[in-house]
Amino acid sequence: MFTKICIQRRDCLLLFSIIAFWLGSGSNAFAHGDETLTDETIWRSWPFTAEIVLLTALAIVVYVRGMTRIRSGSARKRRYQAVFFFTGLAAIFLALQSPIDPIAERLFSIHQLQHFLLRMLGPMLLALAAPQGVLIAGLPRNWRRPIFKYIGSKRWLRRVLAVLMNPAFVWVSFIASLYIWQIPAFHNTALNNSVIHYIMHISMLVSGLLFWGLIFDHRDAANTVSHALRLLMLLGAIVSNILLGALITLKEVVIYTAYDDAGPRLFDVMPLVDEGMGGYIIWVPSSMMCLVAILIVIHGWGKHEARHYARRHNWLSANSVALEFPETAEELWIKVDKVNVSTAYVLAAIPVSMFVVALGTALIVSYVS
Repeated sequence: MFTKICIQRRDCLLLFSIIAFWLGSGSNAFAHGDETLTDETIWRSWPFTAEIVLLTALAIVVYVRGMTRIRSGSARKRRYQAVFFFTGLAAIFLALQSPIDPIAERLFSIHQLQHFLLRMLGPMLLALAAPQGVLIAGLPRNWRRPIFKYIGSKRWLRRVLAVLMNPAFVWVSFIASLYIWQIPAFHNTALNNSVIHYIMHISMLVSGLLFWGLIFDHRDAANTVSHALRLLMLLGAIVSNILLGALITLKEVVIYTAYDDAGPRLFDVMPLVDEGMGGYIIWVPSSMMCLVAILIVIHGWGKHEARHYARRHNWLSANSVALEFPETAEELWIKVDKVNVSTAYVLAAIPVSMFVVALGTALIVSYVS
């Protein structure tokens, strides 16, 4: 029963694994503002922790075992999925185990790069890999039934999963994980408090997994959110990135003062320049990732419609199948009217949103200045 839930609730097994991943290694989420680190020595600072290294290795082993057991689908598709999975896992691993981590405590711009890997790139690639089936297959056979039976029997867990995959909750939590932690008071406090900093990274990672898992859900629209709604969610994410990124980039005062507590910022980067580069990362690269996702969703929407009509033709008798093909322009218009209207609304929302964001950003910047 739980296997069915895992398939329907995209990437839930992966989500639980990564939550456990960082629950066991909370100490690594601590602010690493070490005054002894210099511009030269910091590149040799790889803050490896046993928990993250071992659990990453475990995830790789389970996935490789699953790949050897699952032979369905084309070999090319399996290769692409494996590349996405390992690259996404590597992005998250490097965000917390490479010099990016200690540098992020001394530079706002690198901290935003770290958040980009945790919230955007890593989860997006993992979602594109659709790894839930492979990970389940990679578990030892004598583990699957008792684990799935126990968890599947818990009604409260199914309710939690339903809430976690609610589109409104997913979108709000994804945007909130960006905006809340950019509030100067919260951001500065997180840099100086290990627990709050840990919560910051966990919230970004989990919200990213939920968001991208829903955006790239491979199920039919009848079992998940529509493709039009996914496009609107992505558009909303772009608007939020542009608004916040532009505000941070164009501001004229230093607001994230915690980076200066351990001394001058690394590499002699001026504080205002550092924060401007961080705002640019929120503004442009994050928005570009969403634009790429929009193209992927539109492509998937077309493939979904093709599968939908193909299944209907397989189910119906020969005479009924003939009725599925429009003979006049009016019949064709009726058949595609619903899809075209949804697409038109989404496309129309893009320029309107861009205009609102540009106007709002200009007004806020002029007011702050």
